[in-house]
Amino acid sequence: MAIPTSGSVAVDIPAGIQTEFRIVDAEFDEQNRFGPSIELELELTDEKYIGTSIKYWAKVQCPRLDKVRKLREEGLDDETIAAALKKQGFTFDSIDDPDTYHVARAGKLYAILSAVEGSAKGAETALKKCANFSELAEGLIDGSFVGTTSRSVDDKYAKLDGREAVFAVASPVATPEKPEKVAATTAAWATEEEAMLDEIPF
Repeated sequence: MAIPTSGSVAVDIPAGIQTEFRIVDAEFDEQNRFGPSIELELELTDEKYIGTSIKYWAKVQCPRLDKVRKLREEGLDDETIAAALKKQGFTFDSIDDPDTYHVARAGKLYAILSAVEGSAKGAETALKKCANFSELAEGLIDGSFVGTTSRSVDDKYAKLDGREAVFAVASPVATPEKPEKVAATTAAWATEEEAMLDEIPF
């Protein structure tokens, strides 16, 4: 059993660092006060930042409820909001009725999924395999992507910058063998062939 560790080797992580993040844990948070999201626990894999853990909430879209939340923040009353929604083609009994959940292809959740799966096509395949958002969250665990750090408003902790693009982790590029190694291998094969020929009775 491994000896437990705690803390980070980095005292402070500056904003604007592009680095690899690994998804240690992921959970669908349906009751988040900013709307349903997938809560990601991330760790920075760079040796300089070992032990650094970051939380990020990747938003799940609710077309009507997202608009209701935004309009309420702007100070509109429910009657005005209902009228605005009906003009936009929404049908409902109450503006707070349960809504359908979506993964917006222009959103950060889709971008992270695409990076983890290696491509948008991979993201589409993963979404088709998931029966619900809890399964989607579970499928993200142990995935990695490249993102950019930022700092909290009070500058107390590092964050994943949700405004910046995320990318798939580059696959290691195989380096060609050194000429002398290739020559040595070729010579070894030739020696083995000669030995085999010597053993053949003619």
